[in-house]
Amino acid sequence: MENPVRVRFAPSPTGFLHIGGIRTALFNYLFANANGGKFILRLEDTDRERFVEEGVEQIIKSLDWLGLHPDEGVWYEEKPGEHGPYVQSQRLNHYQDYANKLVEKGLAYYSQSTPEQIESLKAEAIKEKRPFVYKHTMEPEGGPVSAEGLPIRLKVPEGKINWKDEVRGEFETNNEIIDDFIIIKADGYPTYNFANVIDDHLMKITHVIRGDEFISSTAKHALLYDLLGFDRPAFVHLAPILGPDGKKKLSKRDGDVNVLEYKAKGYLPEAILNFLALLGWNDGSTQEIFTPEELIEKFSIDRIQKSPAVFDINRLDWMNGEYLRNNLSNEELIESIKPFVPKSWLNDMSYLKSVLELDKERIKRFDEAKYIMEIFFETPEVSKDLLCKKDDIETIRGWIGKVLDAIENIDFSHDEVERSLRELTEKLGVQTGRLFYVLRVGLTGRTEAPGLFDIFVTLGKEESIKRLQNI
Repeated sequence: MENPVRVRFAPSPTGFLHIGGIRTALFNYLFANANGGKFILRLEDTDRERFVEEGVEQIIKSLDWLGLHPDEGVWYEEKPGEHGPYVQSQRLNHYQDYANKLVEKGLAYYSQSTPEQIESLKAEAIKEKRPFVYKHTMEPEGGPVSAEGLPIRLKVPEGKINWKDEVRGEFETNNEIIDDFIIIKADGYPTYNFANVIDDHLMKITHVIRGDEFISSTAKHALLYDLLGFDRPAFVHLAPILGPDGKKKLSKRDGDVNVLEYKAKGYLPEAILNFLALLGWNDGSTQEIFTPEELIEKFSIDRIQKSPAVFDINRLDWMNGEYLRNNLSNEELIESIKPFVPKSWLNDMSYLKSVLELDKERIKRFDEAKYIMEIFFETPEVSKDLLCKKDDIETIRGWIGKVLDAIENIDFSHDEVERSLRELTEKLGVQTGRLFYVLRVGLTGRTEAPGLFDIFVTLGKEESIKRLQNI
């Protein structure tokens, strides 16, 4: 019987969790749930120089907002599990114990080389135009008098190391190019390469799903598994997320920002997860909108793509708009928009609802609501250059006078406004596009707006006349 699936998301709190990290967490979460397994959250905080205290809280808040709740590990209150603690700085005894075993077997050693000596060796290699690979043969002569304060290095054996990526296939590395890398630093803390192998073994991780930046380290990890006598997990490396140009890796400028910034802008967590799931995975169909349940049901490693995915913010905005319109009731939409609009807009909820009903097809994020809807709450400034794009101001004012006469005494319904204005264009001998353009800009100050007759009706007769008189 195969071991039950156990995966982990193991961020380093050296900063805030960004969108690329969330995709890694999501793929782990989906795989665990698709296979009836466990999703574990572990914090790899052994890089004490770069440790950011606020980063821990941000990681947890980000995963919580997105609904990626772990079955075990670090949380607001630590989730029960048999393999804790789930913070590496609280597990130092494990790393030291296994390092000692490697030293006792002659598979690792206390390194006496000083940073200055290593730099000198590097400089010599550069001068001779050869790669620098640190080996135990470069150690100063004579064993250490005391091991205190010395780092421990793995004694990399001769030969080759082979390992398999479940998506990309077989890899082989000649051990000659692998340093005798440090596993325990001089301060007693483990390096990433050592700690994550020990933890993955002790936490019975079956599949390591992570970004492809770790491919270059995986030969070292495979070597450690073998030397320690551990069974290797299955390795899955996710192709990078590229920026909109499809050439460079996604940057902060392109959207790889603190995940909670997406919450602040008014994205829905379901849309973020749906969007990220399709960055490097698909189910073989043309379906684009998935419920969380569908993602879990359909997710499999063999549908993960080898090629990089392109981060298209316009696609995310479109997807978020679909979720806003189709997954939220009008009441939920109102509640979601409230924090993003002036409080004065909430005084007349009936009017706000009518405006939202008119504009919701155009809102893709909650933070867009104020700009899109404000033409119904605040008198716009009308640019004469925009207004007079096709006709001069005197001609326009002449038309406006006729419009005011035409709408003054009508029943102010959509159909009546449309009938009156279309009849007027015929009387004036003006193309509807020219007159309606002027009216749209005159009422809203913009060229992009809802339907003209809807604008008239929503503003009401009094406000519509007032705005047109100001032209």
